[in-house]
Amino acid sequence: MESDMNIDTQYEAKVSGFLKKAVAGLICAAFPIASIVAIFLGAGNHKAIVDYVAARGIHTPKIKTSAALSKGAIFAGIFMTIIYGIVFIYLILMILALGFSNLPNQS
Repeated sequence: MESDMNIDTQYEAKVSGFLKKAVAGLICAAFPIASIVAIFLGAGNHKAIVDYVAARGIHTPKIKTSAALSKGAIFAGIFMTIIYGIVFIYLILMILALGFSNLPNQS
């Protein structure tokens, strides 16, 4: 009976950790620099979930949800990193255009 209780407490602790990391990865994807962190956070968490299931861990809907959210954090991190890169380049070009538009006419 005691071994069943240990498995259940480990399961709840691991699932809670997986879910927290997956949600944190999704939240990080929304911010410019943190979107790069979200990629690594999601990938590490997804690998930990796959390792847990491969080690005969309990495969429940909570584990599936955590894995899906981790994959979402990876893809959202990649997508938002690209978007923020484009926005950064656009802002630099706009600042340069404004700077060059105020130069005196040299004709």
